[in-house]
Amino acid sequence: MRFAVVTGILGRLLQILSGLLLVPVPLALAYGGGSGGSAVFLSTALLSLAAGTLLQRAGKIDEPSLSESVYITVLSWILVSSLAAIPLSTGLSPGKALFEAVSGLTTTGISAAADPALFSPAVLFWRSLIQWIGGLGILTFFVAVVRESGAVSRKLFSAEAHKTDPGSIRPSLLNSVKSLWKVYGFLTSVLIGAYVVAGMGVFDAVLHSLTTLSTGGFSTGSMSLGAYGAPVQAVSAFFMLLGGINFVILYRLLRADTRTLGSEFRMYVLVFAGVSALGALSSGSVLDSIFTSASLVSSTGYATVGIESFSAFMQLLFLGVLFVGGSVGSTAGGLKIFRVRVLLELLRSRVRSFSLPDSALNKPVVDGKIVESSTLRTVAALLFSWLAVCFGTAAVVLSQEPVSIQQALSLAVSSVGNMGPSLASSEAVLSLSPVSRFFLAVGMIAGRLEMIPVLAIFNRKLLE
Repeated sequence: MRFAVVTGILGRLLQILSGLLLVPVPLALAYGGGSGGSAVFLSTALLSLAAGTLLQRAGKIDEPSLSESVYITVLSWILVSSLAAIPLSTGLSPGKALFEAVSGLTTTGISAAADPALFSPAVLFWRSLIQWIGGLGILTFFVAVVRESGAVSRKLFSAEAHKTDPGSIRPSLLNSVKSLWKVYGFLTSVLIGAYVVAGMGVFDAVLHSLTTLSTGGFSTGSMSLGAYGAPVQAVSAFFMLLGGINFVILYRLLRADTRTLGSEFRMYVLVFAGVSALGALSSGSVLDSIFTSASLVSSTGYATVGIESFSAFMQLLFLGVLFVGGSVGSTAGGLKIFRVRVLLELLRSRVRSFSLPDSALNKPVVDGKIVESSTLRTVAALLFSWLAVCFGTAAVVLSQEPVSIQQALSLAVSSVGNMGPSLASSEAVLSLSPVSRFFLAVGMIAGRLEMIPVLAIFNRKLLE
């Protein structure tokens, strides 16, 4: 492995991060904020720029190999999370600040802050901004901002495991990624206006827009969206659902192209409708049910009422929804509906095999296309690793915290699935031990990168 290539690309990434760290400075200057003022952003930006410059000069920018891309991906998420945590440490302990940064960048949304309103306005904005950037991915943002060769861009885009077909919008990967960010930015702008019209203040509208479409779920107060009225909650539910849809489909819909919406889109809508209907019967509140279902199906994590207010059956159903998640190519977390559909079709093909002759063609088919064996192997590997990491993380939490098996498993699924909501109480989350926070944070990054890159770095042959 060429370490010069790894350090060179990481250096360029940290230089870009230094520019992002300057974005909250005008807010810090306008509102002050004491230890959460401009000094912490300026110093962190300088640190990121200096480290990035040193790394870039020590390395070189070249097309990375597969193994180099894997290390760049994992290390970039670790480095960016560590630097993003520094401004957050003005209101939290260093360990909790790192947990908050990882939760933000992976759009998980589990917060270590007892009351986010205690952050300064600039830090609150930064906390929302990192969720927005993390929604489409750190390296996806890197590809959109930095004009490197197509080979470099493609390797980094693929290694981050963001499963949007780069050729499905435009032939050029760079143009495709830029188009995705344009859709993302346009919808965020529309959402800001919709929130303001619905009655939310401008500052809160900007911050909530950044964390709604990214399906991140960070709010500006401890009551989440429960602090706002029905119009705001209705707007939020609609845009949360949009965030859970494949952005290629959103791009086409904005261009009035309704072709090939696909079975995943239909299944996504059906899951939301079914969970909403059952939730309304359980809670008696249609709006709370729609909002909660949209939050869970899209993996956003906003709340108006606690999950515990629903029946035990609905809580179990919600846990299943958390595991499945949203659509491939969206900002949502989870295993993804497409992969569940592939597994269902694989099961159907195995059942059919008992009534068909050995010579019959019996392959899993999704949207009229035969699912390739490589895709089946990838989905199987992902499912196994998801289960293993979820249960392993739950075991660690159980060994460290006075929580039930249900709560520990819920925390693990929420973290690894980048979901946010869990059946554990907010008090239990705030009192997590450093060991539990560490393993949950590792689970967040592993889930965001869809397991394989994180597991691959432990293969010593990659270093050769």
